[in-house]
Amino acid sequence: MKRVETGHKKWRKYMFGLETLDVLIGLVTIYLSFGIACTAFVEAISSWMGLRSKNLKDGMHEFFQGSITGPDGKAKTFADEFYNHPLIQTLSKGKDGRPSYIPTKIVGQVVESMLGFNEQAEGLKEVLEALPGENAVENRIKYLLLEFYSQVKGDVTEFRQAVENHFDASMERVVGWFKRQTQFVAFMVSAVLVLFANADTVEIAHSLASNPEARGMMVQVAGKLVEERKAIEANLETQKSKLPETAFEAAKKKTKAADEAYSRAISDLGSTGLKLGWKELPNTAGGWFSKIAGLLVSILAVSLGAPFWFQVLQRFIQVRGAGARSNTK
Repeated sequence: MKRVETGHKKWRKYMFGLETLDVLIGLVTIYLSFGIACTAFVEAISSWMGLRSKNLKDGMHEFFQGSITGPDGKAKTFADEFYNHPLIQTLSKGKDGRPSYIPTKIVGQVVESMLGFNEQAEGLKEVLEALPGENAVENRIKYLLLEFYSQVKGDVTEFRQAVENHFDASMERVVGWFKRQTQFVAFMVSAVLVLFANADTVEIAHSLASNPEARGMMVQVAGKLVEERKAIEANLETQKSKLPETAFEAAKKKTKAADEAYSRAISDLGSTGLKLGWKELPNTAGGWFSKIAGLLVSILAVSLGAPFWFQVLQRFIQVRGAGARSNTK
């Protein structure tokens, strides 16, 4: 005979699935809370170290490797002359400041200005050939620009476009450099935050599974975090329109935001009844293995940053809401 599930068993089965989802939502909420702090600290450290502007500067020196004849008739580094151009100077504060971002069209305009031509295709080749250096080893940018000129058959507009396209391709490498650096910083920051708070994934999952009140509070915190993050993302465009800050002002502001984010994470998680912090150490080999595994999982998860866990939490909450509505008339 076919076995028929009673309504009570079906309800228990549904509740088991909902409890598991709530535990997952709780874990993701913790990862997001610490991830917000981690991302903020990474941004602050990046600002203090000037990682964006340094990587951009290295990328520009790589792209513009070579020299150009200056107004005084002496050969000067192409990249340094590029940064000294008024259009580039206006993108950063201070004479010695370096921008962390340069629009592609500005690059084409500055190169055109440095070479001293303006829609005069006849004179462009002579200008390029007059640059210092007899081969690509001595002056790579000279022969790179000559190659662009040859490819576009002397068309000045297409020549400028070729410079801009190659600049965009070069900047992909710069983005890769920056991502690798920030990933390392994020892992180190995540390790400090997780170890200091003793945010053990295994222990937290066990606490959530055995504490319905903590799960309920965590779901409320999750919904609150999602709404707050949506509001923050909605204000990003407004923040972009503000006047640029100095590197010191930006770093100081981001450090304060990171401190506030970490304090907020501890406060929110404490309000759910979860016990964070070090109160006692494991006294068995199995306990140590569980503790190390739980902390390592937390460190790796938090290092992924707030944007990743924000997307995951949104989906989990949508699934939970859909599940609840399907059982409600």
